[in-house]
Amino acid sequence: MYRINYSCLNLEQVKAAVLAGGGPVSASELSKALVSKEICIELDNEGVAPPSLKYSFKCEKKLVLTENGGEPVECAYGALELGKYVLFTHMVPGTLRGYTAVLDMATGRAAVTEMWFIDYEGTPVEKLNRPLSADDVTNLGFFVNREVERQVYKGRFVCEGVPAAESRFFRSFRLDNKMVKWDDDIGRQRVFTYVTNYFSTMVEVDTPDGEDVITFPSDYLQLDDCTFFYDVGEVEYAGRLSVEVIDLYTMKKIGMTMGINEDDKFEFFLYTAKGRYLGQFATFYDFNDDGDVAPPFMSKRVNPEVKGSRCTYRTSVLSGQPTAEEINALCGNVVEFEQAGSSMASGNKMEYSRQCLGKKITFRDDDGFEAELDFFAAEQLRFRLKGGDWAKAEYRAFQLDADLVYLGFHIKESCPPRGLIFALDFTNGCATCIDAVMADGADPHDVVEKYHFGYMVTEGVPVPRTRRHGFTRELLGRSFTWTYSKMMSSQHIYNSPTSYSWTIFMGGTPGDPGYRSGGFVWSSPCTYIKLRDDVYIMTWVEQKWSGSFTTAAMNLRIMHDCGFTLGLTHTADKLLFHAMGAFARDAGRADMSGVYTLRHLD
Repeated sequence: MYRINYSCLNLEQVKAAVLAGGGPVSASELSKALVSKEICIELDNEGVAPPSLKYSFKCEKKLVLTENGGEPVECAYGALELGKYVLFTHMVPGTLRGYTAVLDMATGRAAVTEMWFIDYEGTPVEKLNRPLSADDVTNLGFFVNREVERQVYKGRFVCEGVPAAESRFFRSFRLDNKMVKWDDDIGRQRVFTYVTNYFSTMVEVDTPDGEDVITFPSDYLQLDDCTFFYDVGEVEYAGRLSVEVIDLYTMKKIGMTMGINEDDKFEFFLYTAKGRYLGQFATFYDFNDDGDVAPPFMSKRVNPEVKGSRCTYRTSVLSGQPTAEEINALCGNVVEFEQAGSSMASGNKMEYSRQCLGKKITFRDDDGFEAELDFFAAEQLRFRLKGGDWAKAEYRAFQLDADLVYLGFHIKESCPPRGLIFALDFTNGCATCIDAVMADGADPHDVVEKYHFGYMVTEGVPVPRTRRHGFTRELLGRSFTWTYSKMMSSQHIYNSPTSYSWTIFMGGTPGDPGYRSGGFVWSSPCTYIKLRDDVYIMTWVEQKWSGSFTTAAMNLRIMHDCGFTLGLTHTADKLLFHAMGAFARDAGRADMSGVYTLRHLD
């Protein structure tokens, strides 16, 4: 999904695709629960004036809608049942909009999602000409034509035989950080993590690129102790909208998807799914906070009086998008090891190591890569790659474990920018080199890395014959928090063999609703490497965003990491090769056995 460049459709292309579509299709049998019923839905005004909706259901595929007292309109619809809940969905003929409703047939409560494509020409990303801050993006009213917008309303409905509702569906934290694998009736296998009250992540494990964790803005309502309303908008991707009812007792769900797919064709379908509960990761909101009130750091980014307002992590406009020529112009002025411009400004780095000082080390892998390192001063070395000339570099080395050093340096004047990172085990001679270059990625500023698993040759250290570091699955399904400084903490969830997600905790004031309950979420491709028992390297590239490459070596016995980042500042006006480190807390794990095939794991 990171490699799919979704078409930037104009308004006429969106109209042509949507108006050529029909009513929703379903692989499962449609519900007849609403047939012959007359229903009036009354929705609450919580900042946005809701529509008035009256329905007359003719059969399981046709209804008549009277909207805001206007003329009745016949619509194609479909409905599914899950326990006492009925979900039905339809478009309004001749328009770019429609509705999906969830009705509690036992209590008369209702939730309605109004969904629409914008009816004016949106602003193409490439015409903004500047990176935006998160506040700019969420308050800007910035839209993409192909994205389905949404507004969720709560209320009740009036129907013969259904009691008058005395309560409403409500917001809560009860679904936060749960992970479920869903197999649906159209053959999709997906792992969802309901990360926060505003975001969720998905892994499409049945697709050729099923190792990618992708992140979307989402809405949640609690319907009862075991049942939840959930919607997800594929913002920054296809732009489709899905609305679901999830039952954690029966591990079943029903849902609908509406939007334009990867082939620029309109899709509108209902589905059912069966789930396997994988686990619950730790949550960090206050014990007395039940999630019914939005935290200040989100409420200031979501205007309840603006229809469709939502907190969206629009990575395509949050960082500068320089050309290769603009990057090359920065190559002679790289900020090394300082934290300026880094969101991971770190006061929690590990101690620097002097174990390499005075040593001469040759690194070799089994495919002919070779690097000679001469550590002639505490933070200075000479190096040369096989067939190259000697050069000097400033380095930093961390004591990752007993007789295990993790070090990195930027190759001065390299163009494109290049950094080398080494893990050197003085006990068994195993060594790893990570060669990171800002070139040949999906975007010019994406860093591409190569991994060399080999050994080191130096006095007093054995040369292993066959033993090597290597990629691992041992971190799969685990979660940790990482505290880089008093200003920056995040939670990682390692939910795929080659990808992960992170949540940036937004701080606030103790006692505030949602304090430390999570904030912005995004995800990246990554790798996991085992060095020793309890000692790993985890690396990631922020594709579809800043393009930065970070490698973090973690020692889980002391719950601390260290590492390096090669990338650009937010405004793309400086190159960075900086050192970082963070304290960790274990944040739980999920049972992901049987989720991924060998194709995904190898």
